[in-house]
Amino acid sequence: MADSTFPSPVFDPDYYPARLNATLHSGRYEILRKLGEGVSSSSWLVHDKQGEPGYQYLAAKILTIDATERHATGQCRELEFLKEIAARKETDYLPLLRDDFFEQGPNGKHLCLVQDLHSTSVSALRRSSPHKALPVYMARNLISMLVEALAQLHEMRIVHTDVKLDNLLFGNSLYSSDDALARYLQSTPPEFEGEVDLDGQQYPLVKAQPIPHAYTWNTSAFEAETMITYLVDLGHAQRAGEQPTADCFGAPALRAPETILCSDFGPGVDIWAVGCLTFELLVGRWLFHPEAGEDWSEEDDHLAKMMELTGQRFPESMLQRAQRREEFFDDAGNLQRIPELIPVSIEEAMANYKVPGLVEDEIKKAAEFIRACLRFDYKERATAKELKSYAFLADAFRC
Repeated sequence: MADSTFPSPVFDPDYYPARLNATLHSGRYEILRKLGEGVSSSSWLVHDKQGEPGYQYLAAKILTIDATERHATGQCRELEFLKEIAARKETDYLPLLRDDFFEQGPNGKHLCLVQDLHSTSVSALRRSSPHKALPVYMARNLISMLVEALAQLHEMRIVHTDVKLDNLLFGNSLYSSDDALARYLQSTPPEFEGEVDLDGQQYPLVKAQPIPHAYTWNTSAFEAETMITYLVDLGHAQRAGEQPTADCFGAPALRAPETILCSDFGPGVDIWAVGCLTFELLVGRWLFHPEAGEDWSEEDDHLAKMMELTGQRFPESMLQRAQRREEFFDDAGNLQRIPELIPVSIEEAMANYKVPGLVEDEIKKAAEFIRACLRFDYKERATAKELKSYAFLADAFRC
């Protein structure tokens, strides 16, 4: 469930036209507030009239008609994977499905996934920092929880494929009781962005108002120990060992080399993203920010930067499996359009930004951790379980 808003007061008929105070699932869930919107869903704060104390306020993720149809054809398996997570005896830092049902809209059916209520994203917190980076102690804790979430997913042979800071949401700790949240909602009325006509009826465009949390970018190390985050949005998740239902995965800057080259698919694509996000949290910049030039594409530049920052060459065994090898490499395994590389170590790249508090010892431990995530051959890349033992995460606080 993303925490973005409509860019302009328009309405896409593929989305469910939710109205505040209307109900879902034969009157069980009352819609109270818009929480956010993603490419294939919108999310809403709902009151469960049958909910037990402590679980009366939940989040309803209402999929678009297209996303609902992709569930029916097996292209999207979010509901299947959420049910598997819910069936586990113990889960940490993963979303919990409370209910699922279909809701009929004016243009078609919408799958609704009711889950626990969360707050805003780690991405929003990082962007609030003047340096766009978070303190080492905070980044360490956040990455530790992400790694633990992935270890559980990968144990179930589920590959998230879209690991990014937008999909790491803080728990609703500030208004964790029903009474506290009710008081907050009463003191903070809903906001609107206009209205739109849909089949002769006027629908208000509700502004997204995610539930806030108590943390800031400079929250103390002691307070940061109470942070809990969840890896959400399994809308693009795939089953390891099975033919993927999509050709490409993840945000462009976070894509693993095997995704670009179409050579392999597995849990390693999530681990690559962990390495990129560790750098992003600590430095406040993307690890890879490829750009197209006059003689090369953005993907050419991305592959070149991978080689420059890690000091690796793409192994012949990997290139032999790459469907797109001839687009980028010559017979000797050199990049066709960027033959000259300018190597720079991950340590140097981190130190160059001169982030306050990011001292040499922490840079060394973080770089070792990041390199373990960025092995070109996914078979040599660390697993989520193995990452837990790295020195960078040794002092992480796990709730």
